[in-house]
Amino acid sequence: IGYVAAKVAQKNEQNIWAGAEAEGSFDGFSTLLAADADKIEVTGTTVTAANVVAELGKVVDAIPSALYGRDDLHIYVAQNVFRAYKRSLGGFQSGGQGAAGYMAQGNNQDINVLFFDGVKIFMANGLPSDKMIATTKDNLHFGTGLMADAQEVRVLDMADLDGSQNVRVIMRFTAGVQYGIAEDIVTYGIA
Repeated sequence: IGYVAAKVAQKNEQNIWAGAEAEGSFDGFSTLLAADADKIEVTGTTVTAANVVAELGKVVDAIPSALYGRDDLHIYVAQNVFRAYKRSLGGFQSGGQGAAGYMAQGNNQDINVLFFDGVKIFMANGLPSDKMIATTKDNLHFGTGLMADAQEVRVLDMADLDGSQNVRVIMRFTAGVQYGIAEDIVTYGIA
């Protein structure tokens, strides 16, 4: 059950950020925001260690002044953007952050919490490559029906049914995401 639950959790993470109801999932934040004209939109490109500082700068520059400086403000970034930023902090990208990087550790750094211009960066593993979303944590919502009849986890031992030594796992649940105020969200590469 633990193995299957981990796989389901991984798929849920992808659905939260990029799911599409048309594909048998629920609409994720990227899908919902792509259809909302009220969001603040920054045109995206392929993010690399050479341009990640400039691209993150575009996102921060677009954040409304009412949000900038709030403790719960985050830039949610795709894994490739997070990696590019970490590499840029090593000091070896073409734009250069200094030859030896953060704390003179070069690529040997291990930074657990990253900031850009005072804004926390959060790696959202389900966010598609080269995408970013900046908003406050309390503006993003995930919901699920925990008490409904549709919530079920069951293990079926197939030995009695077909003589095999297999088990099948059934997991049924409902879930969805929503955001509060579109004007308080900056998207990068989500059109």
